[in-house]
Amino acid sequence: MATTTAYLSRLSRHSVLALGITIACSGTAFAQSTASKAANTDTAQKETLTEVIVTGSRISSPGFEAPTPLTVIGENELRQAGRTDLAATLNDLPQFRATATAASTNTVTSSGQTPADLRGLGPNRTLVLINNRRFVSSDDLQTVPYSLVKRVDVVTGGASAAYGSDAVAGVVNILLDDEKEGFEIGAQGGVSTHGDAGRRLFELSYGTKLFDNRGHFMIGADYLKDEGIAPALRRPRTGGTGFFPGPDGQIYRTGNLHSADHNAGGVILTGVLAGQTFNPDGSLRPFQYGTLSPFAPTSMIGGEGYQDDAYASASAPIERTNVFARFSYDITDSFKVWAEGGYNRVANNRLFFADLLINLIPLEMHSDNPFLSPAIRDQLTAAGEDTFYMGRSLTDISLNRFKYSRETKQFTIGFDGTFGESRWRYGGYYGRGKQDQDQLLTDITLRDEFANAIDAVAGPGGAPVCRIALSDPNTACRPLDLFGSGRADPAAAAYATGNWHYMQGNWLDTAGFNISGEPFELWNRPVAVATGVEYRKRQVQGSYDPDSLAGKFNIINGINLPKTGDNVKEGYVEVAVPLLADLPFAKQLMFNGAARISDYSTSGAIWSWKGGATWDIVDQFKLRTTRSRDIRAPNTIELFSPPDTLYTTVTDTAQAGSPTYQIIAFTGGNAKLAPEIADTFTIGAVYSPEFLSGFQVSLDYFHIKIQDVISSITPQEIVNGCRDGNQERCGQITRDSGGQITAIRATLVNIAQFVNKGVDLEASYRTRFERLPGELSVRALATYTDTLKSGETEGAGYVSVFSNFLVPKWRGSLTFTYESERFGGDLRASYVNKSEYVPEIILPIANNEIAERIYVDLGARAYVPMGDHGRMTIYGNVANLFDRQAPLANLGSPYYDILGRYFTLGARVNF
Repeated sequence: MATTTAYLSRLSRHSVLALGITIACSGTAFAQSTASKAANTDTAQKETLTEVIVTGSRISSPGFEAPTPLTVIGENELRQAGRTDLAATLNDLPQFRATATAASTNTVTSSGQTPADLRGLGPNRTLVLINNRRFVSSDDLQTVPYSLVKRVDVVTGGASAAYGSDAVAGVVNILLDDEKEGFEIGAQGGVSTHGDAGRRLFELSYGTKLFDNRGHFMIGADYLKDEGIAPALRRPRTGGTGFFPGPDGQIYRTGNLHSADHNAGGVILTGVLAGQTFNPDGSLRPFQYGTLSPFAPTSMIGGEGYQDDAYASASAPIERTNVFARFSYDITDSFKVWAEGGYNRVANNRLFFADLLINLIPLEMHSDNPFLSPAIRDQLTAAGEDTFYMGRSLTDISLNRFKYSRETKQFTIGFDGTFGESRWRYGGYYGRGKQDQDQLLTDITLRDEFANAIDAVAGPGGAPVCRIALSDPNTACRPLDLFGSGRADPAAAAYATGNWHYMQGNWLDTAGFNISGEPFELWNRPVAVATGVEYRKRQVQGSYDPDSLAGKFNIINGINLPKTGDNVKEGYVEVAVPLLADLPFAKQLMFNGAARISDYSTSGAIWSWKGGATWDIVDQFKLRTTRSRDIRAPNTIELFSPPDTLYTTVTDTAQAGSPTYQIIAFTGGNAKLAPEIADTFTIGAVYSPEFLSGFQVSLDYFHIKIQDVISSITPQEIVNGCRDGNQERCGQITRDSGGQITAIRATLVNIAQFVNKGVDLEASYRTRFERLPGELSVRALATYTDTLKSGETEGAGYVSVFSNFLVPKWRGSLTFTYESERFGGDLRASYVNKSEYVPEIILPIANNEIAERIYVDLGARAYVPMGDHGRMTIYGNVANLFDRQAPLANLGSPYYDILGRYFTLGARVNF
């Protein structure tokens, strides 16, 4: 099953705007009170049916402010910089790591997915919700109906007691515009300054009231075509880069790397003809070598050797279709029913690589092969050589294409109501979702068929035949000519290759009932309580093609996974109690606590809990703190995936020169996995000075410690552990007779520990001008990560893709936004501080330091009235205004831009 998420591991691979007029000063607890105050100004009828959503808490009492730090992304921010999905917006926030994007999953079979990853702790430790509810494809923000999103709330702290498993790093709650009215249509296009990476986005949405305003219907759709960047060599500082030992034996980040032992025509590696390569007509000439190193005999700088990035994408293409609809009806003034459904499809078809195993192993050839010219055979005979070894990249025979589609369907029904003069609110729902994944890799070599096809001899009459045909005249084998690119018989290529096909289904059933209210008051403030029950059932099923099931491919095969899954039953309670109020140095002191019991069918019952407080010392200054126990239950793939293989790269740091090898890693699930347990502590302050109206600043410290982390331990970490004397790790490694690593066992276990500590800073300011008809908003966000420790490896201060748990020490953004009735504009700068590429414990490299990067984006928009109620918005954006290049060897990096200067132009009409 690991192959369904990664065909190979490429170890050498690469806003914030104030929220506008409605939520301009949000981003801390102030945003929560703003939403509550707005709710209080609604009509009485609307109050009875509208729950005040406070993300990170189930308490829905007006005026309640959760003690957990909250950052709010408003509708204006979502439209900024010509973004085409939610992940692009979230990844601009310094708290997020862009672990999986089109640029960072450009060479794996999971590309096209864009999950949220808070703190760099892994996407599976960030809980993503839509309107406070889970959905089947929550690990992929491409499936969210982007055109209908009203705002996104980000809780940067544990929230398992409120929402259950996965809320270890925090929660991303996507709030849709459920009350949308009117019609909106929009289109935009973009292109990089290099003339590639084209994007086209079309959006359409409509909402209206029905049945004397008791009913409401809305629908939205969008279509995205992102062409990506191919080949990766179009970005010379990222594509074609990696690591190369210099003459001093130290390892350097380097560009223009090529293989020294194989190319498209075939290079002879042994014997009297060593160093010769085949021309397309089958003749020989000297192979053109680049700069070689005695420590890396299989790679070189320059030369004519094969390079993966000549075919692979620097940024993966994506084609996306989204449709979402919702209908609600007020049966009475205090009871509403609703139903919603969505459909999403993400797909693409692109070049991948030439067959990886054949690229990396020498092929044994025989001198009696009739495809060799007589002159070449004579030279071999004169030297007494009946065999030789050749390195050949199969760009003409087995140049793989990757075709995938992911279709997601989600349907949910529910009800909401109030009673007791609207002091109590309740709601229930049932949802069912399914995602079907279909992945196809074409033209991969079949192990036995390929070996038979390249072993050709002269048959009766001298015509080339497979050697096996001499003993089996009925064989389907066709002889394959590898001596020069483009010489192969198509029938022979078809015989020697096949298509790897994998299909996976994921199901999620969810149901819940929640009730909240204010039973009494203390200090003239309501005591609030919320309680509820929830149920979830997850299922997964996987199936492979017959060749994979038979283990016929050289690298990538599979084992079917029958439909299986688990379920969880949960109950929770949460309270908010005013402890003090209206006293000197205690304008209000509020306690918030919650507990949840989760009973998993695979691992039994487990508790999560939270305790926190907000202390409004005066109106302008507030302290807040939380302490929580959070959990993450293993997902279905971690639990049930059968053993599988992954072709990857490791550097043997125990040997002189640290040689790099391509190896087979054996992975798989573990049904005995237990939930991860996290202890989270946050403490912070919010200051809104009276002397500077419109300004607010917050500072929050966080400390997350996760025990029993579900981890397979990467092959490189296993190698390093063995180097450091860990005999258990050495036992997971297989070496050949020469001591070279050939395979590593890396299945999932509860073994690791994570520690994450740092500080979040947020400041915002809004003001109106006396002489200009508009408003200026300024917002600054910054995160300092002091520690992100995975086991013994400290990942804070590093930016490579050698591990998912590497983050820079400082990230930040500063945004200026001007909005008026006819014009708007924004200027945004994002910052990544000076970092090192990779921890020395993982790979010691000489040129490890990477300079800081500042990226500047510029946007402008004009608002054109259309009749009494319509408006057209014409907008343009330039991202990476100064075309700041990525650091060397950062293809796939989550922190650096590889697109270059990017232009977007679009228009949107509302009426």
